[in-house]
Amino acid sequence: MTPTGRHSIAAFFLACISTLILACLCGASPTPSEPNPVVPPQDWFHVIRLDSDTYALSEPKYWQANVSYLLLGTRRALLFDTGPGIYSIRDVVRGLTSLPVTVIPSHLHFDHVGRIAEFSDIAIIDLETLRRQVKNGILTEPPTQYLLQSEYRIPVSRWVKDREIIDLGGRRITVVSTPGHTPESVSLFDPSHRRLFTGDLVNREVSLLNVPGSDLQQTLRSLHELARLTQGRDLAYEAHSEKNLTPAELRLVARGIDDILHERISSQRFCLYGVPALRYDIGAFPIVVPDASDQRLPPLPSATTRLEPTDAPSCRSTKTH
Repeated sequence: MTPTGRHSIAAFFLACISTLILACLCGASPTPSEPNPVVPPQDWFHVIRLDSDTYALSEPKYWQANVSYLLLGTRRALLFDTGPGIYSIRDVVRGLTSLPVTVIPSHLHFDHVGRIAEFSDIAIIDLETLRRQVKNGILTEPPTQYLLQSEYRIPVSRWVKDREIIDLGGRRITVVSTPGHTPESVSLFDPSHRRLFTGDLVNREVSLLNVPGSDLQQTLRSLHELARLTQGRDLAYEAHSEKNLTPAELRLVARGIDDILHERISSQRFCLYGVPALRYDIGAFPIVVPDASDQRLPPLPSATTRLEPTDAPSCRSTKTH
């Protein structure tokens, strides 16, 4: 569904955000109270071959429609995100390559690190704030970072620095720090294949910039940095749509964010999970930011908790966070 000004707040968000706003929040690995079957339903994973050495691993039957990416070299493979972890992505990866696999999460929300410990080589962006969260090789995420009402532990094999090059053998991938959606967000630049992999920096259906740590100005800086790095020519592949983002679309979003920052574009108020927020439409790209109160979405009780958007007045009688 393409959002336009003709739709009401409630209609748009019930149809669009209720399925895809969760892409940034609700894709957790199963909690102890949820079923954890071993064998996924038929066609749970949709394997899309982008070229002979690159795969998109989509989960279209999951309401967040997560998409992870597998990049193959001659010596190693790189997996960008492990998805929500409702079902293990490891078996899918094993079916595509026998190479040793390094995992780099685009960021640490639970729909991107599900079952990540099933892999033995996990690389995390080297930030001092993250290093302080590590004890005995285990990074412990607080609920505000994981976005469920529980801690989550990730074994860290190694740290990767901004602009560090990962040599997969015949394929060199640059890790780029791209804060905006979260402070620890990263993108991958694959110059030999002319592709970017951008996680939740920009999402086609809705970009959530009202989660803890999100920052509109940082998002704009990250978009500008990627444009400089790629000379504005490469396609971008995001974490919640099988459809790529064109350079023209990324430029459109960057201009729109600049318009938001300079108050040149109007917004619509609404309420999400009891938290007031603003929605801006940049062409067909909705952007959600906090209102003047700067309240952020709180951790959810479980991966199955739905965020039902409502009109703004409902926030007045709803407990704020």
